[in-house]
Amino acid sequence: MSGPTAGAAPIIPSCDRKGTDTLDPVTLPRRLLVDASPLRRSLAFRRYWIGSVLSAVGTQMTLFAVTYQVFTLTNSSLAVGGIGLCAAVPAIAFGMLGGSIGDAADRRKIVLYSSLALAAVSALFAVQSLLELRQLWLLYVLAVVEALIVSVNVPARRTFTPRLLPAELLPAGAALNLMTMHLSNTVGPLLAGLVAAAGGLNACYVIDVISFGAALYGVFRLPPMPPEGTLAKPGYLAV
Repeated sequence: MSGPTAGAAPIIPSCDRKGTDTLDPVTLPRRLLVDASPLRRSLAFRRYWIGSVLSAVGTQMTLFAVTYQVFTLTNSSLAVGGIGLCAAVPAIAFGMLGGSIGDAADRRKIVLYSSLALAAVSALFAVQSLLELRQLWLLYVLAVVEALIVSVNVPARRTFTPRLLPAELLPAGAALNLMTMHLSNTVGPLLAGLVAAAGGLNACYVIDVISFGAALYGVFRLPPMPPEGTLAKPGYLAV
């Protein structure tokens, strides 16, 4: 029977001399970090990204404040779940419609106007808390309105990165956008807990309203982003 003889040394595959099969202790830390080249090379993307990060953190702080406020009003976990339902139903029902709106108009204007509307909703959250209205239905209504606006804002916002960055920077830009989501989901609730403990829920709402200033500035300074190709009339038939 043919085969390796007993006691023969094991055959170890050789590594590519270019280092593709080895982990260089010098370059490995660089590979683990997010590529920040888009922030250095594109002023417009940098403004937009910084504003998005600050606004996303503020949004998570408001989400924390709303859920906590609902629980203190009702002492019911089911009522807290109602906030999630108020956000999910409009997102599912109108998500595709929001995308079709973005295909028929200037995306920059859509995001700018919808961000202004979101800032107004955040201000209403803050006002109802400052006035101590303690109305559960009002919190639900504001959550639904916010979700409707988000269903228009987010699809248009997702088209910004390919418009602001050259093709070679798109993967790095996508990674930065993904980091924004994870960073806000982590830092937002943590910061909200600290702020609420020190200054109450009112402070969380007010910080969110202020954070929209950076987001609005970043979008306002962007160039026009008209739709590409043939204009489609907004509606479910355009989906």
